[in-house]
Amino acid sequence: MARRLIHRTTRRLSVTDEGLLFYRRCRRILDELEEAERELAGSDGLEGTLRIGVHTDIISGVLMKAIGELLTRAPKLKVQLRSGSSFIEPIAAGLDLSVYVGKPPPSSLIAVRLGTLVWSLFATPSYVTTHGAPGTPEELRDHECLRILRDGQEQHWSLKRKSGRTKKYAIAGRFETTDARALEQALLAGLGIGVQLRSKAADAVATGVLVPILPDWQWSSTPAYALLPKGRTKVPAVRTLLDSLTKVLTELY
Repeated sequence: MARRLIHRTTRRLSVTDEGLLFYRRCRRILDELEEAERELAGSDGLEGTLRIGVHTDIISGVLMKAIGELLTRAPKLKVQLRSGSSFIEPIAAGLDLSVYVGKPPPSSLIAVRLGTLVWSLFATPSYVTTHGAPGTPEELRDHECLRILRDGQEQHWSLKRKSGRTKKYAIAGRFETTDARALEQALLAGLGIGVQLRSKAADAVATGVLVPILPDWQWSSTPAYALLPKGRTKVPAVRTLLDSLTKVLTELY
């Protein structure tokens, strides 16, 4: 082989970029070989290790529910979940699939639409008891809106009804931060009205920790796709997880 796969010194060995790529491709070939053997043996294929990549912001109870249902159905299956602050390229990371938020750019990956991610407004019951809830988007300017600091102060939120046009509404509030996690904790602590991914807030709403604000309106929505290397859609565990994710996202939307 003309390529160097390993750097060797007197003290250590390290894999080169070419070596890592070669290893990951070989692993996928071996995974497909194992899948072929399971098919010949009459197995349902729900075994081995399923490797998934997701953006940190969309890790939610809904995602974990889909994974939990899969693990319950397949006692021989293991799941590895890798998260990051940006899209994780599945081939480079050696994953079976990676979730992409938005319309994916052209590539050699297979794109499977999972559904629509929706961001809506929420608050704690204690906030609503103390301050009341806005009846219209125009009333947001009289409330404590939790704002993110990005390229200046948030002065407006763009809201729309499910089938309507987006319109900007003035907001006010005394808490703002550059950190999305701090914003989420401020929401849960009852500091004001905040924007939250609907699938992420579902469990909190079900248990009474949060209540929807202006439920007929949404802050934003965007499609979600699973991007997979060629051939991975044939893996039973991958197909089953895709079906489960599509189902729960459709129910939430």
